[in-house]
Amino acid sequence: MTKPILAKRIFWDVDFATLDWDKHAVLIVERVIERGTYKNLKLLEQHFGKPVLANIIKKLPYLHPKDIAFVHTYFSIPFNELTCYTEKQLNPGFLN
Repeated sequence: MTKPILAKRIFWDVDFATLDWDKHAVLIVERVIERGTYKNLKLLEQHFGKPVLANIIKKLPYLHPKDIAFVHTYFSIPFNELTCYTEKQLNPGFLN
């Protein structure tokens, strides 16, 4: 499967050409959610499929509150299934 062409500015600190899309899926998805565009997100959906993408998002250890709200709404993921949300609730003073 061909890798989608994503904005290089999202991956400013890594060599995008060497990213393994299966091995580095969490990094790729996290970067697109945090710094990408809607078009980048749609490209990830085409590559991984929406259910797989949602499962990757559920495991992300941290997302900004606005990104948590977005993925909750867009992917219909309950807050309690988002690791980034449940971790934030366990550590309310951490990184606020």
